[in-house]
Amino acid sequence: MIEKQNEQAGYTPKSEEQRIRRRLGIPDDAEQVLIFSESSHWDPDWLLTSEEYFERFVRHNLDFAIEELKKETRRVYSIECIFFLRLYWERYPSCQNSIRELVNNGRLRLTSSGITTADTLLPGTESILRDFLIGQEWLRANGMNQEPKLAYFADSFGCTPALPSLLKASGFDFTAITRVDGMYFMGCDLEPSRRFPKPGSTAECLLNLERSLDFIWRDQNGAQVLCHWNAFTYGMGDMLAFNGFSRVYLFRVAFSSRSGRHIARRINQYAGKLSPVSRTPYMLCPIGFDFVEPIPGLVALLDRYNQNYYPKTGIWAVNAGMDDYLELVNHYKDKLPVLELDPNPYWTGFYTSRPVLKQRCRNLVDNLLLAEKLSFLPDNGIVNKTISEKLEDAWLQAVVSNHHDFITGTSPDKIVKKEQMPWLLNAIKSVDSIVNCLKSILPETAADKKHSGNLEWSRKNGKIHIKSNYYEIELSEDAGGAITTMRSNYMSKPCLSSLSNELVSYRDSGGLWRMGLEFAGGIWKESASSGNVPSHMQVVENDVGLEIISSSNLNGALISHRMSFISDSPVIYCSVEGIAPKGHSVTVRLKTGIHSKNIAMDTPGGTVTRPLKRIYSPTFWPLYSFSHIRDNTTGHGLAVLQPLPGAITCQADGNLELVAMRNATREKVFGLIGIPGNPAKGSEYENYTFDYAFLFTQKGGWRENNIHIKARNIKRNPWNNYRDTFMSDLADSIITVDSADVWVSAVKPASRGEGIIVRLTSFFLIEKPVMLTSAHYSVKKAFLCDVREHDLQSLGVANNIVTLTMPGTIVTIRLLTEQTDKKQG
Repeated sequence: MIEKQNEQAGYTPKSEEQRIRRRLGIPDDAEQVLIFSESSHWDPDWLLTSEEYFERFVRHNLDFAIEELKKETRRVYSIECIFFLRLYWERYPSCQNSIRELVNNGRLRLTSSGITTADTLLPGTESILRDFLIGQEWLRANGMNQEPKLAYFADSFGCTPALPSLLKASGFDFTAITRVDGMYFMGCDLEPSRRFPKPGSTAECLLNLERSLDFIWRDQNGAQVLCHWNAFTYGMGDMLAFNGFSRVYLFRVAFSSRSGRHIARRINQYAGKLSPVSRTPYMLCPIGFDFVEPIPGLVALLDRYNQNYYPKTGIWAVNAGMDDYLELVNHYKDKLPVLELDPNPYWTGFYTSRPVLKQRCRNLVDNLLLAEKLSFLPDNGIVNKTISEKLEDAWLQAVVSNHHDFITGTSPDKIVKKEQMPWLLNAIKSVDSIVNCLKSILPETAADKKHSGNLEWSRKNGKIHIKSNYYEIELSEDAGGAITTMRSNYMSKPCLSSLSNELVSYRDSGGLWRMGLEFAGGIWKESASSGNVPSHMQVVENDVGLEIISSSNLNGALISHRMSFISDSPVIYCSVEGIAPKGHSVTVRLKTGIHSKNIAMDTPGGTVTRPLKRIYSPTFWPLYSFSHIRDNTTGHGLAVLQPLPGAITCQADGNLELVAMRNATREKVFGLIGIPGNPAKGSEYENYTFDYAFLFTQKGGWRENNIHIKARNIKRNPWNNYRDTFMSDLADSIITVDSADVWVSAVKPASRGEGIIVRLTSFFLIEKPVMLTSAHYSVKKAFLCDVREHDLQSLGVANNIVTLTMPGTIVTIRLLTEQTDKKQG
């Protein structure tokens, strides 16, 4: 009878699933299994510094976890990231043997190989990938052989919709996430829970439509991973053996309650919520809100429940790893929905909070990649392995800055000033010294490039008229230097017919996480615009073309606005410099007249097409490097390019706004009541330059107009130092590919094994074979790898050319050059 039930449930007694069940002690007749995965959620530096967190919580919690694991030999305790494990390892060498043993026997379980639990919307793609590699290499270097197949994002505020591409490229099969758009999260929402999930959201899709917390996440590139969503938070099971409200350190109200009846009641509550949205025999109840300590005697509590209550309830409770849960669910893939998911926008204010911090995070990674590439120039006189070793500390800092409370800007001022900014500045200084050393041995550059093409301009009655081969534009001093009309050679009617490219200041009662428009009682109200106040326009002619500079006083803050028109380019480059007035956000508004149903943009790992509105009105989306809207009737469009991440919104009438800068200090309802889940406050104290560019496009989408190629070159703007551009070009010459749609995003010495590691990246799946070569190295062998540098298959090499069909948007290749072969000999 039991075997027949098992077969109907989708498995056979001899299956791999049965092997896992027996390893976990799950009886064959258990048709409902509640798995408690207990983990740590240790933010490196959020409200406290990393040292304060370590001394107050982490050291004790890890001591206690190790003690509990020694007492209960079937217990599994998980660690979400390497950061604090590494610190504990270094501080307490006497514990290293115990840690190594517990990690290697799988009882101290890693739910990712990352140094941090990263944000995946804002960091550079390579920075996210290095996070996985650097953590894995630290484990290997210290004799720990776990190679996680799970990447867990417990508390990230949304995720890139191309997360499957990032994870598959890194060798992960499973993921789990918590914060998705439209969900209810106690303490973060002052609205009653009955108003959730929000209509049209990911939460509604999974809870009400699919009724499944497990799904196959497939992105636009075709990459897919098995994903679990923690619909009831990542600390759902924290109160299993407690009465009270919460065990989170910020507002701990919890009293031990370990009776059999209490445990049974809790398990019944958890199963009651999870069972209706579980398509398999398995349910996952995560334990592990921020810095909560392990539950004493967890396995014994569950054993007692199973002995006394399982015969009555039919629910078997077990402690296991989240990866164990996903391995079991993986045997039921045919029962799960396959979804192309975009779990955004969860919150939107953090896209542009603390822009100087974000700029330094991204600049650090860009300079690291530049130094790595330049170190491979044959005549630089410096061994590239030596450079790589010198960059290790800076790379560690770079990936730490990926953390979802670091690059997001959601830590309070004291943490930013005391720890985050000093970390970044020290790392930038060390990398700059290496880059400057490499600069000094580079050949002299030629003079700055001259631009051809016609650019005519005139000034009359406070208006400036500009004409090029691509457009005609009129700017008005009476309108604060805004564009009053613009015609493109691609369009029959004016593409900008009213005030555009003006600066708009909004009263914003949001804070570091959220804009005031995102919560009930929030304030988002236009309070000033540059178009309403006249401003003198300074005109500067140069070899590139024409530059126009104006300034505006917005709510007491002086903000300058610069536009650059290049004679032989359709791209108009702009920058906004200053500090937003306190309690305000400043946007750039373009009234395009383009009626579009959606907005296309890139994201780490690929691209995504998004609706103009979801949940919030207006809806700001995370702009990574480009976005494109296209008119429903004419097919013409507008592209926006940015060198750094930002936020963009577009209305159905074509009004488009970019967030230039924010200085919203704390989320407050009606400007008075703080939201408990968003406790940090902070303000901007450094000038910031917001760079962006735009151009009108011919009929077709972003691919037909090569917007992705223009986006990759956005940093080569008119204000860029020519020698820096020359250095970038020289670095890009080390390894080259034959496709303009593919670029070499990284060249580095192998961390695992021998050779040179080359990373290829594209915005979309490339169907034609790609050819890779080097003018500096003779390639003898090549292997396809994952990001953690496991060789997957050999690649053909002929005449110093490696030919491959890219299996995804991110491809890692190991090259063995003639020099490397000799070393291996």
